[in-house]
Amino acid sequence: MRRFLWLLLLPLCFGSWAAESDWNADSVVGYYQNQVVPVIQKSWKNHALVEKTYRQFFDRCKSLPDSVVDQCSWCLSDSYYNLACCQSLRGRKRAAVDAFEQAIRHGYYDYAHVQEDTDLDNIRSDKRFQRLLAQLREVGDFNYILRKSPGYDNTASTDSLPAFTYMAPNDSNLVRVRRYFNLDSIAGAGDEISKIKNLLLWVHNTIRHDGSSYNPDVKNAIAIYEICKREDRGVNCRMMAQMLNECYLAMGFKSRYVTCLPKSFINDCHVINAVYSCTLDKWLWMDPTWGAYVMDEKGNLLGLSEVRERLKTGQFVTVNDDANWNHQMACTTDYYLNYYMSKNLYYLQCSDISGFDNETYVKGKRMPRYVTLVPVGEPYGNSLSTSNEAWFWASPYK
Repeated sequence: MRRFLWLLLLPLCFGSWAAESDWNADSVVGYYQNQVVPVIQKSWKNHALVEKTYRQFFDRCKSLPDSVVDQCSWCLSDSYYNLACCQSLRGRKRAAVDAFEQAIRHGYYDYAHVQEDTDLDNIRSDKRFQRLLAQLREVGDFNYILRKSPGYDNTASTDSLPAFTYMAPNDSNLVRVRRYFNLDSIAGAGDEISKIKNLLLWVHNTIRHDGSSYNPDVKNAIAIYEICKREDRGVNCRMMAQMLNECYLAMGFKSRYVTCLPKSFINDCHVINAVYSCTLDKWLWMDPTWGAYVMDEKGNLLGLSEVRERLKTGQFVTVNDDANWNHQMACTTDYYLNYYMSKNLYYLQCSDISGFDNETYVKGKRMPRYVTLVPVGEPYGNSLSTSNEAWFWASPYK
Protein backbone atom coordinates (compact mmCIF):
# COMPACT_ATOMS: atom_id res chain seq x y z
CA MET A 1 0.00 0.00 0.00
CA ARG A 2 1.18 3.48 -0.80
CA ARG A 3 1.80 5.46 2.37
CA PHE A 4 -0.04 8.76 2.79
CA LEU A 5 2.89 10.72 4.28
CA TRP A 6 2.15 13.62 1.94
CA LEU A 7 -0.91 14.38 4.06
CA LEU A 8 1.43 15.70 6.73
CA LEU A 9 2.63 18.35 4.30
CA LEU A 10 -0.60 19.43 2.62
CA PRO A 11 -3.44 21.42 4.17
CA LEU A 12 -6.63 19.38 4.55
CA CYS A 13 -8.93 21.87 2.99
CA PHE A 14 -11.39 21.84 0.11
CA GLY A 15 -14.99 20.77 0.18
CA SER A 16 -16.85 18.01 -1.57
CA TRP A 17 -16.78 17.47 -5.32
CA ALA A 18 -17.65 20.67 -7.18
CA ALA A 19 -20.23 21.04 -9.92
CA GLU A 20 -18.98 19.91 -13.33
CA SER A 21 -18.62 23.50 -14.53
CA ASP A 22 -16.37 24.24 -11.54
CA TRP A 23 -14.16 21.16 -11.74
CA ASN A 24 -10.55 22.02 -11.08
CA ALA A 25 -7.50 20.48 -9.45
CA ASP A 26 -8.51 21.75 -5.99
CA SER A 27 -11.90 20.04 -6.13
CA VAL A 28 -10.35 16.77 -7.30
CA VAL A 29 -7.77 16.84 -4.51
CA GLY A 30 -10.45 17.85 -2.03
CA TYR A 31 -12.63 14.88 -2.94
CA TYR A 32 -9.61 12.59 -2.80
CA GLN A 33 -8.53 13.79 0.64
CA ASN A 34 -12.01 13.94 2.17
CA GLN A 35 -13.82 11.06 0.49
CA VAL A 36 -11.20 8.55 -0.61
CA VAL A 37 -8.26 8.62 1.79
CA PRO A 38 -10.33 8.23 5.02
CA VAL A 39 -12.03 5.11 3.62
CA ILE A 40 -8.73 3.56 2.53
CA GLN A 41 -7.01 4.23 5.84
CA LYS A 42 -9.91 2.94 7.91
CA SER A 43 -10.94 -0.05 5.79
CA TRP A 44 -7.82 -1.19 3.96
CA LYS A 45 -8.48 -4.86 4.72
CA ASN A 46 -11.95 -4.60 3.20
CA HIS A 47 -10.63 -5.02 -0.31
CA ALA A 48 -14.03 -4.93 -1.99
CA LEU A 49 -14.83 -1.56 -0.38
CA VAL A 50 -11.38 -0.21 -1.24
CA GLU A 51 -11.77 -1.18 -4.89
CA LYS A 52 -15.29 0.28 -5.03
CA THR A 53 -14.06 3.56 -3.52
CA TYR A 54 -11.27 3.90 -6.05
CA ARG A 55 -13.57 2.98 -8.95
CA GLN A 56 -15.98 5.73 -7.92
CA PHE A 57 -13.10 8.19 -7.82
CA PHE A 58 -11.88 7.16 -11.28
CA ASP A 59 -15.40 7.36 -12.71
CA ARG A 60 -15.68 10.93 -11.49
CA CYS A 61 -12.36 11.76 -13.15
CA LYS A 62 -13.24 10.38 -16.59
CA SER A 63 -14.57 13.64 -17.96
CA LEU A 64 -11.86 15.87 -16.51
CA PRO A 65 -9.86 17.85 -19.06
CA ASP A 66 -6.24 16.82 -19.47
CA SER A 67 -5.05 20.10 -17.95
CA VAL A 68 -6.82 19.28 -14.66
CA VAL A 69 -5.63 15.67 -14.69
CA ASP A 70 -2.04 16.89 -15.09
CA GLN A 71 -2.36 19.17 -12.05
CA CYS A 72 -3.64 16.43 -9.75
CA SER A 73 -1.90 13.45 -11.31
CA TRP A 74 -0.22 12.60 -8.00
CA CYS A 75 -3.48 11.60 -6.33
CA LEU A 76 -4.43 9.53 -9.40
CA SER A 77 -1.04 7.81 -9.41
CA ASP A 78 -1.30 6.98 -5.71
CA SER A 79 -4.87 5.74 -6.20
CA TYR A 80 -3.93 3.43 -9.04
CA TYR A 81 -0.94 2.17 -7.08
CA ASN A 82 -3.09 1.31 -4.04
CA LEU A 83 -5.66 -0.30 -6.30
CA ALA A 84 -2.87 -2.46 -7.76
CA CYS A 85 -1.92 -3.51 -4.22
CA CYS A 86 -5.54 -4.31 -3.36
CA GLN A 87 -6.08 -6.40 -6.47
CA SER A 88 -2.78 -8.19 -6.00
CA LEU A 89 -3.86 -9.18 -2.48
CA ARG A 90 -7.16 -10.44 -3.91
CA GLY A 91 -5.29 -12.61 -6.42
CA ARG A 92 -6.54 -10.58 -9.40
CA LYS A 93 -3.15 -10.48 -11.06
CA ARG A 94 -4.03 -9.10 -14.48
CA ALA A 95 -6.13 -6.30 -13.01
CA ALA A 96 -3.34 -5.52 -10.53
CA VAL A 97 -0.76 -5.15 -13.30
CA ASP A 98 -3.21 -2.99 -15.30
CA ALA A 99 -3.63 -0.67 -12.31
CA PHE A 100 0.14 -0.59 -11.71
CA GLU A 101 0.63 0.44 -15.35
CA GLN A 102 -1.91 3.24 -14.89
CA ALA A 103 -0.07 4.39 -11.76
CA ILE A 104 3.13 4.78 -13.77
CA ARG A 105 1.29 6.50 -16.62
CA HIS A 106 0.03 9.09 -14.15
CA GLY A 107 3.51 9.72 -12.77
CA TYR A 108 4.09 7.20 -9.97
CA TYR A 109 7.86 7.07 -9.37
CA ASP A 110 8.61 5.52 -5.96
CA TYR A 111 10.73 2.60 -7.13
CA ALA A 112 12.16 1.97 -3.66
CA HIS A 113 8.69 1.55 -2.15
CA VAL A 114 7.63 -0.89 -4.87
CA GLN A 115 10.68 -2.99 -4.10
CA GLU A 116 9.73 -3.44 -0.45
CA ASP A 117 5.92 -3.49 -0.69
CA THR A 118 4.77 -7.05 0.12
CA ASP A 119 1.28 -6.24 -1.16
CA LEU A 120 2.66 -6.69 -4.67
CA ASP A 121 4.34 -10.06 -4.06
CA ASN A 122 1.60 -11.93 -5.94
CA ILE A 123 2.50 -10.21 -9.22
CA ARG A 124 6.29 -9.99 -8.98
CA SER A 125 6.79 -12.99 -11.28
CA ASP A 126 4.47 -11.52 -13.93
CA LYS A 127 6.53 -10.63 -17.01
CA ARG A 128 4.54 -7.50 -17.78
CA PHE A 129 4.98 -6.31 -14.19
CA GLN A 130 8.74 -6.91 -14.47
CA ARG A 131 8.89 -4.86 -17.68
CA LEU A 132 6.97 -2.05 -16.00
CA LEU A 133 9.29 -2.23 -12.99
CA ALA A 134 12.33 -1.92 -15.26
CA GLN A 135 10.65 1.11 -16.88
CA LEU A 136 9.97 2.61 -13.46
CA ARG A 137 13.59 2.15 -12.42
CA GLU A 138 14.73 4.52 -15.15
CA VAL A 139 12.79 7.39 -13.56
CA GLY A 140 12.44 6.38 -9.90
CA ASP A 141 15.61 4.60 -8.76
CA PHE A 142 17.51 7.78 -8.01
CA ASN A 143 20.74 6.22 -6.79
CA TYR A 144 20.82 4.04 -9.92
CA ILE A 145 20.17 7.07 -12.15
CA LEU A 146 22.94 9.05 -10.47
CA ARG A 147 25.41 6.16 -10.64
CA LYS A 148 25.01 5.76 -14.39
CA SER A 149 24.97 9.50 -15.12
CA PRO A 150 27.71 10.93 -17.35
CA GLY A 151 30.60 12.67 -15.68
CA TYR A 152 31.62 16.30 -16.01
CA ASP A 153 34.15 17.60 -18.51
CA ASN A 154 36.97 19.09 -16.46
CA THR A 155 38.81 20.22 -19.60
CA ALA A 156 36.12 22.53 -21.01
CA SER A 157 36.83 26.24 -21.09
CA THR A 158 35.16 28.46 -18.51
CA ASP A 159 36.10 31.73 -20.21
CA SER A 160 32.48 32.47 -21.12
CA LEU A 161 31.23 32.08 -17.56
CA PRO A 162 30.57 35.14 -15.40
CA ALA A 163 32.96 35.74 -12.54
CA PHE A 164 31.61 34.64 -9.16
CA THR A 165 31.60 37.40 -6.56
CA TYR A 166 30.90 37.46 -2.84
CA MET A 167 29.78 40.47 -0.83
CA ALA A 168 32.43 41.59 1.67
CA PRO A 169 31.53 41.26 5.38
CA ASN A 170 32.07 45.00 5.90
CA ASP A 171 29.19 45.83 3.54
CA SER A 172 26.74 47.94 5.54
CA ASN A 173 23.85 45.51 4.98
CA LEU A 174 25.87 42.50 6.12
CA VAL A 175 27.10 44.46 9.13
CA ARG A 176 23.43 45.07 9.94
CA VAL A 177 22.71 41.33 9.65
CA ARG A 178 25.63 40.53 11.94
CA ARG A 179 24.47 42.98 14.60
CA TYR A 180 20.73 42.27 14.27
CA PHE A 181 21.18 38.57 15.02
CA ASN A 182 24.23 38.96 17.26
CA LEU A 183 26.02 36.45 15.04
CA ASP A 184 29.32 36.69 16.91
CA SER A 185 27.63 35.16 19.93
CA ILE A 186 25.83 32.55 17.84
CA ALA A 187 28.99 31.51 15.97
CA GLY A 188 30.89 31.26 19.25
CA ALA A 189 34.55 31.56 20.07
CA GLY A 190 35.60 28.15 18.76
CA ASP A 191 37.47 27.25 15.59
CA GLU A 192 36.29 27.91 12.06
CA ILE A 193 34.43 24.60 11.67
CA SER A 194 32.53 24.99 14.92
CA LYS A 195 31.43 28.48 13.83
CA ILE A 196 30.21 27.14 10.49
CA LYS A 197 28.21 24.40 12.25
CA ASN A 198 26.83 26.75 14.89
CA LEU A 199 25.47 29.15 12.29
CA LEU A 200 23.92 26.24 10.38
CA LEU A 201 22.16 24.88 13.44
CA TRP A 202 20.98 28.31 14.57
CA VAL A 203 19.16 28.93 11.27
CA HIS A 204 17.78 25.39 11.35
CA ASN A 205 16.47 25.81 14.89
CA THR A 206 15.22 29.38 14.42
CA ILE A 207 13.31 29.10 11.13
CA ARG A 208 10.69 26.42 10.46
CA HIS A 209 10.77 24.71 7.08
CA ASP A 210 7.54 24.80 5.09
CA GLY A 211 7.93 23.70 1.49
CA SER A 212 4.48 24.92 0.51
CA SER A 213 4.89 28.49 1.79
CA TYR A 214 5.00 31.49 -0.52
CA ASN A 215 8.24 33.42 -0.87
CA PRO A 216 8.23 36.90 0.71
CA ASP A 217 8.78 39.84 -1.62
CA VAL A 218 11.85 40.89 0.35
CA LYS A 219 14.29 37.99 0.54
CA ASN A 220 17.02 38.86 2.99
CA ALA A 221 17.86 37.27 6.33
CA ILE A 222 16.25 39.98 8.48
CA ALA A 223 13.07 40.16 6.40
CA ILE A 224 12.73 36.36 6.32
CA TYR A 225 13.18 36.14 10.09
CA GLU A 226 10.68 38.93 10.76
CA ILE A 227 7.92 37.60 8.49
CA CYS A 228 8.26 34.12 9.99
CA LYS A 229 7.87 35.51 13.50
CA ARG A 230 5.12 37.95 12.58
CA GLU A 231 3.01 35.40 10.69
CA ASP A 232 4.06 32.35 12.73
CA ARG A 233 5.09 30.58 9.56
CA GLY A 234 7.95 28.79 7.90
CA VAL A 235 9.69 29.21 4.56
CA ASN A 236 10.93 26.85 1.89
CA CYS A 237 14.44 25.48 1.53
CA ARG A 238 15.51 28.27 -0.84
CA MET A 239 14.67 30.99 1.66
CA MET A 240 16.37 29.07 4.50
CA ALA A 241 19.52 28.69 2.40
CA GLN A 242 19.51 32.39 1.49
CA MET A 243 19.19 33.32 5.17
CA LEU A 244 22.12 31.07 6.11
CA ASN A 245 24.08 32.40 3.14
CA GLU A 246 23.86 35.96 4.42
CA CYS A 247 24.83 34.87 7.92
CA TYR A 248 27.94 33.16 6.55
CA LEU A 249 28.86 36.17 4.40
CA ALA A 250 28.31 38.53 7.34
CA MET A 251 30.78 36.47 9.38
CA GLY A 252 33.41 36.53 6.62
CA PHE A 253 32.81 33.08 5.10
CA LYS A 254 32.57 32.69 1.33
CA SER A 255 29.21 31.07 0.74
CA ARG A 256 26.73 30.17 -2.00
CA TYR A 257 23.24 28.76 -1.99
CA VAL A 258 23.11 25.89 -4.46
CA THR A 259 19.98 24.56 -6.17
CA CYS A 260 20.24 20.77 -6.45
CA LEU A 261 18.08 19.46 -9.29
CA PRO A 262 16.88 16.01 -10.45
CA LYS A 263 17.36 14.67 -13.96
CA SER A 264 13.60 14.85 -14.52
CA PHE A 265 11.49 17.11 -12.35
CA ILE A 266 9.19 14.86 -10.33
CA ASN A 267 8.01 16.61 -7.21
CA ASP A 268 10.66 19.04 -6.03
CA CYS A 269 14.28 20.09 -5.98
CA HIS A 270 16.35 21.17 -2.98
CA VAL A 271 18.54 24.14 -2.04
CA ILE A 272 21.49 23.90 0.33
CA ASN A 273 24.63 25.93 1.07
CA ALA A 274 28.22 25.51 0.00
CA VAL A 275 30.50 27.36 2.44
CA TYR A 276 34.25 27.65 1.99
CA SER A 277 36.51 26.47 4.81
CA CYS A 278 39.96 28.03 4.82
CA THR A 279 41.04 25.46 7.41
CA LEU A 280 40.16 22.52 5.15
CA ASP A 281 40.73 24.44 1.89
CA LYS A 282 37.48 23.25 0.35
CA TRP A 283 33.75 23.84 0.10
CA LEU A 284 31.50 22.19 2.69
CA TRP A 285 27.94 20.88 2.39
CA MET A 286 25.59 22.64 4.84
CA ASP A 287 21.81 22.12 4.68
CA PRO A 288 19.74 24.39 6.97
CA THR A 289 16.45 22.63 6.16
CA TRP A 290 17.67 19.43 7.80
CA GLY A 291 20.45 20.90 9.95
CA ALA A 292 22.65 18.49 8.04
CA TYR A 293 26.26 18.15 7.01
CA VAL A 294 27.87 15.10 5.41
CA MET A 295 30.94 13.10 6.42
CA ASP A 296 33.06 10.21 5.19
CA GLU A 297 33.90 7.07 7.18
CA LYS A 298 36.54 8.98 9.18
CA GLY A 299 34.22 11.83 10.11
CA ASN A 300 35.78 14.26 7.64
CA LEU A 301 33.36 16.93 6.39
CA LEU A 302 32.51 16.70 2.70
CA GLY A 303 31.50 19.14 0.00
CA LEU A 304 28.90 18.82 -2.73
CA SER A 305 31.26 17.44 -5.36
CA GLU A 306 32.62 14.86 -2.93
CA VAL A 307 29.17 13.72 -1.80
CA ARG A 308 27.96 13.43 -5.37
CA GLU A 309 31.01 11.41 -6.43
CA ARG A 310 30.75 9.10 -3.42
CA LEU A 311 27.08 8.43 -4.05
CA LYS A 312 27.86 7.86 -7.72
CA THR A 313 30.62 5.35 -6.99
CA GLY A 314 29.05 3.67 -3.95
CA GLN A 315 31.51 4.99 -1.35
CA PHE A 316 30.60 5.57 2.29
CA VAL A 317 28.78 8.76 3.27
CA THR A 318 26.83 9.60 6.40
CA VAL A 319 24.88 12.50 7.84
CA ASN A 320 25.27 13.93 11.37
CA ASP A 321 23.22 12.08 14.01
CA ASP A 322 21.22 15.13 15.12
CA ALA A 323 20.05 16.14 11.62
CA ASN A 324 16.26 16.37 11.45
CA TRP A 325 13.27 17.98 9.77
CA ASN A 326 11.64 20.59 12.03
CA HIS A 327 12.51 18.41 15.03
CA GLN A 328 9.68 16.11 13.94
CA MET A 329 11.45 13.57 11.73
CA ALA A 330 14.98 12.22 11.93
CA CYS A 331 17.23 12.70 8.92
CA THR A 332 18.66 9.28 8.11
CA THR A 333 21.52 8.60 5.73
CA ASP A 334 19.43 6.07 3.83
CA TYR A 335 16.58 8.49 3.12
CA TYR A 336 18.42 11.81 2.93
CA LEU A 337 21.48 10.80 0.92
CA ASN A 338 20.71 7.51 -0.81
CA TYR A 339 17.19 8.55 -1.82
CA TYR A 340 16.34 12.25 -1.56
CA MET A 341 19.66 13.86 -2.42
CA SER A 342 20.58 11.16 -4.94
CA LYS A 343 17.50 12.39 -6.78
CA ASN A 344 18.56 16.02 -6.46
CA LEU A 345 22.23 15.86 -7.42
CA TYR A 346 21.97 15.47 -11.17
CA TYR A 347 22.23 19.19 -12.05
CA LEU A 348 23.67 21.86 -9.77
CA GLN A 349 22.94 25.56 -10.11
CA CYS A 350 24.04 28.74 -8.35
CA SER A 351 24.03 32.47 -8.94
CA ASP A 352 27.09 34.38 -10.06
CA ILE A 353 26.74 36.90 -7.22
CA SER A 354 26.33 36.08 -3.55
CA GLY A 355 25.24 38.84 -1.24
CA PHE A 356 22.52 40.59 0.74
CA ASP A 357 19.01 40.60 -0.78
CA ASN A 358 20.30 38.49 -3.66
CA GLU A 359 16.93 37.63 -5.17
CA THR A 360 14.82 40.60 -4.06
CA TYR A 361 13.62 42.35 -7.19
CA VAL A 362 14.24 46.09 -7.30
CA LYS A 363 13.74 48.05 -10.50
CA GLY A 364 17.09 48.85 -12.04
CA LYS A 365 18.96 46.37 -9.86
CA ARG A 366 21.34 43.96 -11.52
CA MET A 367 19.79 40.57 -10.74
CA PRO A 368 21.90 37.39 -10.47
CA ARG A 369 22.69 35.21 -13.44
CA TYR A 370 22.51 31.47 -12.86
CA VAL A 371 25.08 28.94 -13.98
CA THR A 372 24.12 25.28 -14.15
CA LEU A 373 26.56 22.42 -13.89
CA VAL A 374 25.45 19.83 -16.48
CA PRO A 375 26.75 16.27 -17.06
CA VAL A 376 28.41 15.76 -20.45
CA GLY A 377 25.89 15.38 -23.25
CA GLU A 378 22.84 16.23 -21.13
CA PRO A 379 20.53 19.08 -22.19
CA TYR A 380 19.34 21.60 -19.65
CA GLY A 381 16.62 23.99 -20.79
CA ASN A 382 17.73 27.48 -21.78
CA SER A 383 19.90 28.13 -18.75
CA LEU A 384 23.41 29.45 -19.08
CA SER A 385 25.23 26.19 -18.54
CA THR A 386 28.56 24.45 -18.73
CA SER A 387 29.75 20.89 -18.66
CA ASN A 388 32.84 21.87 -16.71
CA GLU A 389 33.04 21.10 -13.02
CA ALA A 390 36.25 23.01 -12.38
CA TRP A 391 34.71 26.46 -11.90
CA PHE A 392 32.29 25.29 -9.28
CA TRP A 393 34.73 23.79 -6.86
CA ALA A 394 37.67 26.16 -7.36
CA SER A 395 38.81 28.22 -4.42
CA PRO A 396 36.92 31.54 -4.16
CA TYR A 397 40.27 33.24 -3.81
CA LYS A 398 41.38 32.22 -7.30
